[in-house]
Amino acid sequence: MVILKVGTENETEKHVEIVTERGVWGSGAYKIFAAKLLNKFYHKDVPHEPTDSNDPNFLGEISIDTEKEKWEYKGTKLKMPELKKIVDFIFDYNAPDAVY
Repeated sequence: MVILKVGTENETEKHVEIVTERGVWGSGAYKIFAAKLLNKFYHKDVPHEPTDSNDPNFLGEISIDTEKEKWEYKGTKLKMPELKKIVDFIFDYNAPDAVY
């Protein structure tokens, strides 16, 4: 899971949660949710990644093919500039060298 800020100059920024069920980033399907920001939490209180498409915070799914540099959005709640920012992030994503 990654939380990303998206938005346009004329609109309020949104925080979206990008979830991949495969555990790796690259070609595949990504579910997008409105992020529930955590102000204060303890390790035991960290919520699990969302996965349910019926969740009211579900914003849609993006299918990505990195080899063909193509993507497709299935949903209606995100605008093109927001989608472009999410897709660019996924295409350019490099996993950290270590787990913190």
